[in-house]
Amino acid sequence: RFDRAAGPGGNDVYAVALWKLDRLAAQRARAESEWQNADYVIEFARGKALERLRRYQDAARAFSRVKESGSLLGDAATERLEIIERFAAASTAPERPFASAEEELLFVEGRLALWRSLSLAVRGTPQEPLAREEAEAWEVARVDGLERAGRLVDAIGACRTLIETHRESKLFGKHLLRLGDLYADAARRERVRARTRIANLDVERYDSLLDQAFSAYELAGEDHKPALRREARTRIEALLAVHEGVK
Repeated sequence: RFDRAAGPGGNDVYAVALWKLDRLAAQRARAESEWQNADYVIEFARGKALERLRRYQDAARAFSRVKESGSLLGDAATERLEIIERFAAASTAPERPFASAEEELLFVEGRLALWRSLSLAVRGTPQEPLAREEAEAWEVARVDGLERAGRLVDAIGACRTLIETHRESKLFGKHLLRLGDLYADAARRERVRARTRIANLDVERYDSLLDQAFSAYELAGEDHKPALRREARTRIEALLAVHEGVK
């Protein structure tokens, strides 16, 4: 689960491939009723590119055309279509705006469970990494939702689960930064409570939260990406400055 390959201009290689396939199809300029085998090969390749771009509805339509063609690719298209139709259903937008943060969290939990189930169902197929990335994205959404709802302790727990579940993810370093931010925010809240005389500063808890924030940032700083290492160092320096001020 590495970063997606990019072309010389920085564009996603699948987006570039789709653009070239669309141009090729336009050059052939045939009505679908007059398609030949080459046209179905192009359409099958379009489906694969659309699938990787997470345009599941469009990919399903492409595979459906190939499936119904009688082409030699019909069986392969049928196999992919069965999976992508499930992905498309799992990617539909909510029917109405959320009435509350809790309702949104329930929706996120439902989608997370669905994508986890799909990732198990497609294990060993080319679509498994996609399903796992989708599940990971919903886990990130759960962390964000819990933080917005003011449930910082739950957000920290959800972020730790995210990290443990996706250790092989290309986003692992970013997840560690996120965890460090959550711990740092929890430490800041302890300091604010003490400053506003809501409660005396619990020095032991404050130090524990700081230690865990530093640990997360330090681990993120071991990432192979220079930009992420710099970001981790910046956060460590900022947190040290705040910590020195409290001490």
